Amino acid sequence: MTDLTLPYEIRQQVYTLLANLFLTHPQDPTLAALRDPDFVTDFPLGRGTPDVEAGLTKLAEALAHDGTTADSLKFEFYHLFGTLGPADAPPWESVYLDREHVLLGEDTLKVRALYARFGLAASDPSRQPDDHLALQLQFLAALAARTAERLTAGDEPGARALLEGQRECLEDHLLRWTHQFTARAESASETGFYGALARLTLGLLRYDLNEVRRQLAAPSLI
Repeated sequence: MTDLTLPYEIRQQVYTLLANLFLTHPQDPTLAALRDPDFVTDFPLGRGTPDVEAGLTKLAEALAHDGTTADSLKFEFYHLFGTLGPADAPPWESVYLDREHVLLGEDTLKVRALYARFGLAASDPSRQPDDHLALQLQFLAALAARTAERLTAGDEPGARALLEGQRECLEDHLLRWTHQFTARAESASETGFYGALARLTLGLLRYDLNEVRRQLAAPSLI
């Protein structure tokens, strides 16, 4: 890891963590790690931005409650994201953007095509549609890791192409609907955990789009 690649490797790690938290409910070891005071203190991305700071504060508050357990979060996960009946906070892009507001709509296919342009396909044992929030976060993580590899190899055109893919995912997909998702999650999250996680994620996406735009506008990445 070098100063050149560090920002991209941090992105890869943060997006992977968020993807995992939205893909399945956390178990006790994960909750213990999130409860560690150093998690908030040392959180490495988007610090000083309102949504990131609010998300981290609310996450710490939710985790401080005795009622926030692995079992309570499992129950909340199922109700928020549709495993038990209709989703209170649907985590799929097409529900918000498709003309019919249904799963597996036109926007799902657009996201799938974006993955395919970079030789990727959604990887999820539960076989969620491609436009699931967690799968788009996995895509951002994969492209951030590849960007670090291209910079290490001295391949600036390759790195810029990967940054452009991240910009497209953020600007043309995630940031067109995650504000609505966050509002629903905050309203329906009884423990406050998933509402805080959604707010943190929204803040990171907004921060990261500005960072990616700034990097693309730089005369040189190396």
